[in-house]
Amino acid sequence: MVPLAELDSGLQSLFGGKACGLAKLIEAGAKVPEGFAVETTSIGPEAWLEAERAELQRRAAELRGLVAVRSSAVGEDSAEKSFAGMFETVLGVGTPHGVVEAAARCIAAGASPRVLAYAGSVAPVPVGLVIQELVDARCAGVCFTQDPSGRDAAIVVEAVAGPGAQLVSGSIEPERWRVYRTGLGAWESRVAASRSVLSSTEVERIAAQARDPAARFGCPLDLEWAIDRAGTLWWLQARPITGLRQSPSFVIQRSVDPADDGPVTVWSNWNVRETMPDPLLPLTWSVWRELIIPRVMEQLLGIRSDTRLNREMAGLDLIHGHVYFNMNCVLAFPLYSSLITWLLDTIDARAGSAVRELRAKGILRPRRLPGSRPLLMLRIAASTVRAIGRMSAALRPRAALRALEEDGTAVSRRRSVRTLRDDELLDEMRLLLQPECRRLMYGLQMESVAVMVYSAAVHVFRSHLQARNLLATGIPANPTTQISVAIDELVEAARPIAHEFCAQAGDLLGRLQAEPAARPWLTQFRFFLDRFGHRGPMEFDLGATRWSEDPAMVLELVRAGLRSTGREPVAKRMARLSEERDRAIATAVAASPWWKRPVMRWLARLVELYMPLREAPKHHGVFVFRRMRDAARELGRRFADRGAISSVDDVFYLEWPELVRLVQGGPLGTDPIVLVEERKKQFVRFRTEHAPDFLRSDGVPVEEDAATDRGQGGQLRGTPVSAGSVSGPVRILREPDPRAMEDGDVIVVEFADPGWTPLFPRAAAVVMEVGGTLCHAAVVAREMGIPAVFGVRDATHLLRDGQRVRVDGGAGTVDRE
Repeated sequence: MVPLAELDSGLQSLFGGKACGLAKLIEAGAKVPEGFAVETTSIGPEAWLEAERAELQRRAAELRGLVAVRSSAVGEDSAEKSFAGMFETVLGVGTPHGVVEAAARCIAAGASPRVLAYAGSVAPVPVGLVIQELVDARCAGVCFTQDPSGRDAAIVVEAVAGPGAQLVSGSIEPERWRVYRTGLGAWESRVAASRSVLSSTEVERIAAQARDPAARFGCPLDLEWAIDRAGTLWWLQARPITGLRQSPSFVIQRSVDPADDGPVTVWSNWNVRETMPDPLLPLTWSVWRELIIPRVMEQLLGIRSDTRLNREMAGLDLIHGHVYFNMNCVLAFPLYSSLITWLLDTIDARAGSAVRELRAKGILRPRRLPGSRPLLMLRIAASTVRAIGRMSAALRPRAALRALEEDGTAVSRRRSVRTLRDDELLDEMRLLLQPECRRLMYGLQMESVAVMVYSAAVHVFRSHLQARNLLATGIPANPTTQISVAIDELVEAARPIAHEFCAQAGDLLGRLQAEPAARPWLTQFRFFLDRFGHRGPMEFDLGATRWSEDPAMVLELVRAGLRSTGREPVAKRMARLSEERDRAIATAVAASPWWKRPVMRWLARLVELYMPLREAPKHHGVFVFRRMRDAARELGRRFADRGAISSVDDVFYLEWPELVRLVQGGPLGTDPIVLVEERKKQFVRFRTEHAPDFLRSDGVPVEEDAATDRGQGGQLRGTPVSAGSVSGPVRILREPDPRAMEDGDVIVVEFADPGWTPLFPRAAAVVMEVGGTLCHAAVVAREMGIPAVFGVRDATHLLRDGQRVRVDGGAGTVDRE
């Protein structure tokens, strides 16, 4: 028998796992109740020598007050097997005879059927004893130094009032806390429900004291603890966590490294999660990083692309293959931080709320930029003047739309990539940097002006709900909305040959090409592809297939339109909504003071002129991305023919500098075929593992207030983006497949980039998990007058197919019927 304070923690085979775990806790400086350990045995105390029994009783009597008698078996509390709940613990023993009886129960447990089955043994498991002073616990519980479920790197603390026996037995639901060590060196604790057992100070003390034992053991620990009536924290047990799942780790590729983001970098995928929801292929990301982002920064801020400051202001990073904003960088320019915060609130209110909270706590700090502060401020002021000057490109919105269309059309009519040399193909992939795309780059300022005009109009009409809700409705000039109009025209043109579309099997286009009556429709279809064939889901990714390459979605939309009966055509709907808009605005103006009326009419007219500029730059700019894709695939075809890579599309798994070296005949250092295969495996991982919408470099999750998402009776709440109230059956969509929905469905999606919007005219309403009032999908939903609520967290999991719901796009609610 050895006092715990003197026990060698390496003697597990003599004293068992529990006793040696307590010895390690003492070595780590933890406060452990006074006690002693008894060597392992399979022989009960009734068969011991009288002197041995007396020694057990004497040592127990020297302890103060009641004692706890616990088993400490060989292999118990080990990294391989925990034996949790298998052996015996006897609490509140107060007599010498009681100590002997408790010891007998503990040792006998080594031969119990449950222990033998768990150990996979027929021989009794030797059991030692730990006898300690019993803590008069005000509360007790367990502490996992790493979340066993692998959710994240939190320290998990569970607590109950009184002793912890009820918690261990599972007879009572504990209070659960998650505790994090922040990059600022502080603790941050979160409780799953209203707290009553522990204070945040106490739970953080438990977490802080648990770190040293975990370091001593060299592995994450499952610890038992108790706090006595005097407030002293005691540690009662330590064992490695068995069955531990590792918390997620994410591959982060920064646009610039190193950069001074302070103790914590914060990333968010607001706005980009709709337009680029899937991981980017390596070629796409490297082209963005090396070519596009520096040019965008020069265009927006007037900072030359070849400067260090431009690189430091690169506000996009890649996390697990997905594009994220580096918020430290985005907020680095003092003159722009307020504008960015306003945009967040306008485009994605949930993200805006999270950013404000992180800034208020001092966690999110603007990046420190290189150079002296006064000089930097001068450069910022000068760049701001230049950036504002570029907004003049949007002062004549009709001329701006024409310029975008002209440049987009010119890009689509460039000579065939098949006729270009390898080095000329590289130049085509730099097309966005060339003078012929200068006006397309001005689209960045055009979008900003459109957002500002709309926001100003919403503010002025804030007291006139109907007019405010209809401000951006029925405006037909948005090219993304025109896609739906053009699809309706294809449907009408296809009615004489509807029988061909009704046959589901076989090659539809092949049948139509062999049918003389289909020639007018095919001509119109080719015209559609000339105008819109460069679009499609994930269209900013060079690796994404376009409708011109695979028009299956367009053909299915035509087929669905032919089946549809009674649906209002999009063009007719837009005309009706335009009239409703005009009447609502006229009513609002007439009800306003005379001095305010001219401003209201002027802003309403500006919304009509400028809102198409929210989408048009993207629509016409995607012509450039298709051209870049065509050039990359042509290089891929040539490299595949030369045996450098295995297939055409393997080129998208190379990075831009590697592609340049291949064209120039330089070595890569690694066999391109091997490199591509490794990246394909990583890309599969990126597609299956998803990072959260917000990510902190210190691993602390950014949690959003769930209370704002739930109303009474299971009501779901989000951001109202398009007014109107309608009921219909839920249809949860994971991809933009026209076959997966019926007319009148309430489509519920995680995200929707513009490639999804041709589905909107068939929907009764749209519910989306992300997004805000001025994201791309919201603009289209409003223009078409489709009720929509965005930012409804977990909607695709909380709702189910076929369930009837009422969507109120004005109130931002989704009610189950």
